[in-house]
Amino acid sequence: MTGPAATPAYETYEITLPGGRKVLSPEANQGVALWQDVVDNDIYAQAVDGLSAGDVVFDVGANIGFAAYFFTDLVPGLRVYSFEPADACYACLKANAARQPADITAIQAAVGSKPGTAELTYYPKSPAQSSLYPDSDEDRRNSTTYLVNSGIGADVADAFLATMHQGHSYPVEVTTVAAAVDTYGVDEIALLKIDVERAEQDVLDGIGEAGWSRVRRVVAEIHDTDGRLDAITRQLSERGFTVEVGQERLLAGTNVHMLLAARSR
Repeated sequence: MTGPAATPAYETYEITLPGGRKVLSPEANQGVALWQDVVDNDIYAQAVDGLSAGDVVFDVGANIGFAAYFFTDLVPGLRVYSFEPADACYACLKANAARQPADITAIQAAVGSKPGTAELTYYPKSPAQSSLYPDSDEDRRNSTTYLVNSGIGADVADAFLATMHQGHSYPVEVTTVAAAVDTYGVDEIALLKIDVERAEQDVLDGIGEAGWSRVRRVVAEIHDTDGRLDAITRQLSERGFTVEVGQERLLAGTNVHMLLAARSR
């Protein structure tokens, strides 16, 4: 009898962000660009505008912690629970959280519609696109458009993307927003941030009927496949949120959109 396949080993790299902050990353080349994507994201800045010290943020799909860094830079004193299932990213997230003088709790789990396990496809050369719902064709199209929008020629982009979405799969733990609220004794989620590569609806489904009254705001990256953006916009509107939708400049022409929902009644 053979045991389960071992998860391939991974390396970590220390990278320096603009301003001199050093962070660990499982990938050597994308860290600065990913950080810039976060700090240039106007909807992320709007999402924490008006929040206060002591407010709770659930950072779902935390990767290595950039959103948590950005949110706590803007609003010192936030309490952030950062959820990340990928082994390599979680190891960096946990180390990065320890380096930050902020209240960031790293949790190794995906967040979905029900507790259990699921198969994660991990891309070592593009960890931020790792997913429970892998779609390498969509990821390649979106990445090509992003690179061209960044000023990189299509031929260079094709060469860069040749191996970006080659990955391996392994099982990860899945929790839910409802379960996490109970586990960590959270009375209110001031902001639920979601960046989970096509698993957005699962996260919302795992809030539970009783949990919706505890959620004040939602900010989410939505992959608009099969009408997902309209469906989630409608769902949040029906639950009393005012919804704003936009798209980052470098993602113009992709199916990736940003959504900000704030409770209006």
